[in-house]
This record gives sequence, C-alpha cells and structure tokens, in this order.
Amino acid sequence: MEDASAMARPQRFRKAIFDSAVRLFGERGWSDTGIRAIAKDAGVSDAALYRHWKGKKALARDIFLDGMAVLHERLCRDVPATGPPGEAIAAIVRTFFEAYDARPEVVRYLLLNQHDVWRTIDRLAPNPVNFWFDFLRSRKSQFHLGDHLCGDVLGPITLGMILRPGIAAAYGSLPGPLAHYSEPVTAAICRVLGLERSPAHA
Repeated sequence: MEDASAMARPQRFRKAIFDSAVRLFGERGWSDTGIRAIAKDAGVSDAALYRHWKGKKALARDIFLDGMAVLHERLCRDVPATGPPGEAIAAIVRTFFEAYDARPEVVRYLLLNQHDVWRTIDRLAPNPVNFWFDFLRSRKSQFHLGDHLCGDVLGPITLGMILRPGIAAAYGSLPGPLAHYSEPVTAAICRVLGLERSPAHA
C-alpha cells in the first residue's frame, strides 16, 4: 500500500509543472516554450507532464482558464454592485493592476497569449472581459451615452484602457508597479464615459 508521501507526489509534480509553465509562458511566450523546457524547469520528466496533460495546448488552456477564473472571482468580490459608477470603475482598474503586480507572469500570459487560447473556449462563460461589458450594460443609464455607443464602441475602447498598461508593462515600456497608475487610468475612463471623478480621487 502506498504511503501518504507517494500518493501526494503526483499532485506536487502537477503543481510544479503548472507553475513552471506559467512562468515560462509569461517570459518567453507560448509558442517559444517547449514541453522539454517546462519539464526541466519543473524538475520532472516529459512523461510526468503527459500524465497530467495531453500536451502543451491542454496545459496552456488550463492555465488560461485558471487565470481568468481567479481574476473574475476577484472582480465579483471587490467591485461594488451599487453606488457611484466611478467607484466601481476604480475598483475594476485596481483589481486588474493589483493582479498584475502580484503575479505578473500569470497576467502577462493572459494578456500576450489570449488570442491563441481565446477562440478555443466558451467566450460567453464568466470571465474578466465579460465582467467589464456586463458592468457597462448594467450602468448604462448613468453614463448619459447612447446604448450603441457605450456597448459597441466605448466598451472595447475602455477595456483597452484597462488592459494596455499591462501589455506595456509586459514589454518593459511602462515601469511598475501598475497600481501607481490606477487613479489616472480610472479618471481617463470616467472622462470617456462622461462621468466626473471627484477631485478627492483625482
């Protein structure tokens, strides 16, 4: 009969592989990171990786879904459902930026590799992108903008205002931590949406 340490080893190996892949995907990109490099970094054999995932695409998909789920959970927890929309926007921006500062390798992977994985998943499932668009729809009466303009035009524009600083940081063109930029970015988004940000928060 296997002892507890032997039974725990596969789970420990799985976590080591997962963590190594997150870091390497974030540093090198998905396409430039091979199975052998992940296994070597994790201190396991190639076969150990294949015991948990069918291949690199399956591993990348799991990392993407996990990262998206964690960020969505934080947004649901930290963003007020009622009250001034500017405060909710501030909480959304802050959550994105603090997530980057806490685990830049994860968010770098999500931002820089999203197009490789995004089309393989259910884009209607709960995720941070849908959270932003759902927020805009739920508060549209407070923006004094046309529904079409807010959802179809300003939605992608303002989402880009949240995501692009992380992409710039990932490429080294914006010094961190990103949390330093939370208020200026929030103020800019509020202006685009026709909201006033009070001087106390400027």
